[in-house]
Amino acid sequence: MKPNFLDMVPWYSGTSADLFKTVFDLLVSVTVFVGRFDMRMLQAAMTKSCDETKREELLYDHLANKEDFWFDFMADTGDGGNSSYAVAKLLAQPNLEVVLGDEYRPLPRGNVLLIGGDLAYPNPSAFTYEKRLFCPFEYALQPPHWYKNDSIAVDKPELPEGVKDLKDYDGPQCFLIPGNHDWFDGLNTFMRYICHKSWLGGWFMPQKKSYFALQLPEGWWVFGLDLALHGDIDVDQFKFFSELAKEKVKEDDAVIIITHEPSWLLDWYWSSDTGKNVRHLICDVLKHRCKLRMAGDLHHYMRHSCAQSDGPAHVQHLLVNGCGGAFLHPTHVFSKFSKFYGSSYVSKAAYPSFHDSSKIALGNILKFRKKNWQFDIIGGIIYFILVFSLFPQVRFKL
Repeated sequence: MKPNFLDMVPWYSGTSADLFKTVFDLLVSVTVFVGRFDMRMLQAAMTKSCDETKREELLYDHLANKEDFWFDFMADTGDGGNSSYAVAKLLAQPNLEVVLGDEYRPLPRGNVLLIGGDLAYPNPSAFTYEKRLFCPFEYALQPPHWYKNDSIAVDKPELPEGVKDLKDYDGPQCFLIPGNHDWFDGLNTFMRYICHKSWLGGWFMPQKKSYFALQLPEGWWVFGLDLALHGDIDVDQFKFFSELAKEKVKEDDAVIIITHEPSWLLDWYWSSDTGKNVRHLICDVLKHRCKLRMAGDLHHYMRHSCAQSDGPAHVQHLLVNGCGGAFLHPTHVFSKFSKFYGSSYVSKAAYPSFHDSSKIALGNILKFRKKNWQFDIIGGIIYFILVFSLFPQVRFKL
């Protein structure tokens, strides 16, 4: 039976009620809650007081002793059902064969799937999470037959029967951070569907909070940061990750940092300076130990590597992979990016290529209005309402 996936979000047609709800939620989040209420502070307050117990709720070290380890990373899924399903289906395959020279090399499915936020568009709700996120992933890799979709995990990790410890579970697992779209309702839906459910399709979800740390084999670590709508981590997050870096991460270990926004590109493009706490964590606490930063938010693939720096490079590699199933963003506007944290970087890969991205962008001049013809009607109505008050008021005398 063909899955009944939702179409992609009609961003510019104005025909979706979800879009108007998204605008409303965004206005409420920015004007009412930003600077006044932060779910990350509430998570920290609800975490058990003992420092060691608190660390156990955020640090997962069950993968540290694996001999062979792979992980997959993507972000920005949950837009169109078909596109999200296509990505999820590839991630679910036991092996993918890629051509390297004259030979085929099998790439095994990741032990862990890392998702970098923006889980469902245009706004977080029970409907969008179930239809745009969980539905495609469940068709790609089914959850256990005994699992009920409406179940609530109250004491995670709720392991399958017969598995006594998370270290003994050998199936695929998933860890996620929220993106800006997941924060439009104050993180409520993310907490319900990610932190209080155990399965995303056939991927087991052990995490309890919106940020986490993974200890991987061979001295590697993953720090999953929650930037909320501020573009930065809060004080409690900084405290957790900085203490972890000082007490657990060795001098010759390597750290992978995941954020939703690729600040290295966006700060360069907008000439801004965001994420000061993140920069402090990387430059002053981790120093040379951050080997890779991964992010989504921009719906394309782009990878940069450090070419040279005045001193030790704070980050060796920069990766954006927002190809989780959402619409496409251009890459050519970032073609001149080359500096970050005092180091020089060179572009190693981009999809679409800078040349193809320019051609696609030029094509939008003619194709945009043809595809989004409703936008002219909606825009005309809005402009009419705006200028109506300027019309002269004529009075007729009889």
